[in-house]
Amino acid sequence: MIRVWTVEHYGPVAKPERSDAEYNSHNDAISSLEWRPDHPDVLASCSNSKNDTNIRFHDARTNKQTAAVQLGNEKNLVLSWSLDGLSVVITCSNDEVVFVDTRKMRRSRQWGLSGHTKLSEVRWGPTQNLLTMALDDGTVRIAPLAKLDSPIWRLNSHASHTTCLAYSRDYKYLASGGSDALVSLWHMEEMTCLRTYSRPDQSVRTLSFSHNNNWLAYCSEDGYGTIDIVSTLTGDVASTLNLKSYCETVAWCPSAPVLAFAGDKLTHIRAMTGHLVRVSCIGRHDRDVTASMETEKGTVLHHDEMTVTPFGSCLKV
Repeated sequence: MIRVWTVEHYGPVAKPERSDAEYNSHNDAISSLEWRPDHPDVLASCSNSKNDTNIRFHDARTNKQTAAVQLGNEKNLVLSWSLDGLSVVITCSNDEVVFVDTRKMRRSRQWGLSGHTKLSEVRWGPTQNLLTMALDDGTVRIAPLAKLDSPIWRLNSHASHTTCLAYSRDYKYLASGGSDALVSLWHMEEMTCLRTYSRPDQSVRTLSFSHNNNWLAYCSEDGYGTIDIVSTLTGDVASTLNLKSYCETVAWCPSAPVLAFAGDKLTHIRAMTGHLVRVSCIGRHDRDVTASMETEKGTVLHHDEMTVTPFGSCLKV
């Protein structure tokens, strides 16, 4: 289920309260959702179940599903919008990526990775004509859409599996997390690794840049819900949030210093900034959920029951 809330300024909203809209379009576990980058009311979502292989689109203005595109029989893991909002790329469990044309609402292309290398995640960027891929050999490959088999950059980012990716808002920086418990920060204009962060004890699960690109938040699979916030300018650890519970995903508000995070025991949604924030939440029967937070200027993505907190309340500098 997808739930959408509109949270007023400084207004606490608990998850059990009535939401502004609910979408029951998926019939199984939901793995990913993302707001369209050039349209604040359009939401795309997918399931990681073979029982539900549709990519579904919703319009927050009408609170209805507007389209559904049937893919193959594989699980859909992660989706990512193109920069112009006219296409969506989906990472599938069989190491293939599928492209959906959102104007015609149909599958436009399918591409499979050759060899024994496995795909973890695919993100559109750093430009409209490039795709970024995280692979289990520790590399990050950036290839033109016309020649995905011929990457123009191959970044040796990790000693083992590259697990997740995140671009800064202006696509100046790329962060990658790996199963080697490292986070690598890359400068995309110079294609150089600026620094690495090694505080996680286990594989890095999720990454997110702040709205001004000055801060990077990440969380590892250590089971303790520890979130580190580091400076992209100096590399210093600015703050550590100890949640004492499992953390699935972190995400920054795209227009304010607000950090959203989610985990097993985070049961409230709180908006404590002077910005109007729309919150979406996806649930399934066994309590795993996915959520997305949106303001007038863009969106962020995160999972499970959600808490939104102002960065100033946790920053220690």
